Amino acid sequence: MTRGRRARAAFTDPLLAVAALALLAVAAAALQATVLCWASVGALAGFALSGSV
Repeated sequence: MTRGRRARAAFTDPLLAVAALALLAVAAAALQATVLCWASVGALAGFALSGSV
């Protein structure tokens, strides 16, 4: 695998996006930011249902 292809694969890996959204959901729940928490949970669900995962 070439260096450029390896870098592109690292940036398009869905694990990074899912981890960021999960951390956002947990942080929003800890801060009792209900709307932001549900928005991030909805984003996770949409990401999962889109076939990207």
